[in-house]
Amino acid sequence: MVETEPVTLYTGGGDIEDADAVITALAMEKSQVEADVVRGPLPAIDTKFSEALDDTRSIHSQTWNNPPINKWRLLAILLGFVIMGMNDSTPGALLLYIESYYHQTYTVISLCFLAPAAGYMIAAVLNSNVHILLGRSGTILGGLSLICLAYSLICWTPPLPVLVTSYGIAGLGIGTIDAAWNAYVADLQHVNEIMGLMHGLYGVGATVSPLISTAMASSGTRWSYYYFIMLGVIVSIFFLNAYAFWGESAAKYMKDHPPAVNEDGESQGRLAEALKNRYTIILAFFLFFYMGVEVGLGGWIVTFMVTERHGEPAKMGAVASGFWAGLTVGRVALGFVTGRVGENTMLTIYLVLSLVFELVFWLAPSIIVSAVSVSLVGVFIGPLFPTAMIALS
Repeated sequence: MVETEPVTLYTGGGDIEDADAVITALAMEKSQVEADVVRGPLPAIDTKFSEALDDTRSIHSQTWNNPPINKWRLLAILLGFVIMGMNDSTPGALLLYIESYYHQTYTVISLCFLAPAAGYMIAAVLNSNVHILLGRSGTILGGLSLICLAYSLICWTPPLPVLVTSYGIAGLGIGTIDAAWNAYVADLQHVNEIMGLMHGLYGVGATVSPLISTAMASSGTRWSYYYFIMLGVIVSIFFLNAYAFWGESAAKYMKDHPPAVNEDGESQGRLAEALKNRYTIILAFFLFFYMGVEVGLGGWIVTFMVTERHGEPAKMGAVASGFWAGLTVGRVALGFVTGRVGENTMLTIYLVLSLVFELVFWLAPSIIVSAVSVSLVGVFIGPLFPTAMIALS
């Protein structure tokens, strides 16, 4: 700071010019002091924080086509969601044929639904650590490898314990890639539009699979041979993802997603961080029951229509496809209505209408009425998942 001579304040007497000179000198001294403060050394900047902030901005500045490799990544993800839909709807469509082949009761065969759910929940617990250990590329390819292994076992009609284990492995793989793909897309611009397309294609896969699988099984082809088609599709998706996500290593993932820090300055796991948010807990329970209803209902439609409505197995696969098609239409079309009216209001309306048409499906003795009502159930439960996510945010 520049030193200045002490200035004597005006104490009265003299003429006006002397007073003005004193005041002017005081003003100049004040200006010099302020200038010295401005020109003084700036405080040190936390470069690590700045770099992390720049990285975050860089991540969220990406679009579906910038950088260009993102186009291949999005294509790989979209095709992956088709196979995810096929995976979820196939066991239910083939349930009667599986039961007949193994000569087991519904209680035993229902393990084919329980095992994937268990695998998916294990994946939910492990996903964060797997990303840290293997990176995004290793996580995706590892999940796809598990699905390839499961389909390789199922297509040869293994013993029932191996079949149930295979479905569990498939669930573990599906849970792994589902989290990895959704997390990647969440970092892109226009995430709502892209996720709408992703989950719409999930519905397309879930709609097509019962038609093809039941047509093959009813024509005399062994039910498990349909999984050769599934295996071919998943292998193609594996190689496409290997090309698209090559280089997404563990080191790069940690740079793009640094761990959270608690109040003591110590890093903490991402799962522990998420569990501290009560809204996350509420959403987790809601989606737990929602997914149980969606996959459970879609999986038992064919069996219910054959045993309770006395429909032909070859044709009842179309009823299951109607449910999944309704779910797809609901997610795509009702999103516009939800945005105009409000998420909280529409969530209540969707739940009430779903219950009404589910009761009609259960109580109406007509095949046609049951088929139409279960399709409408699909329409109104379809938007529940994306609407809940938006309402939480």
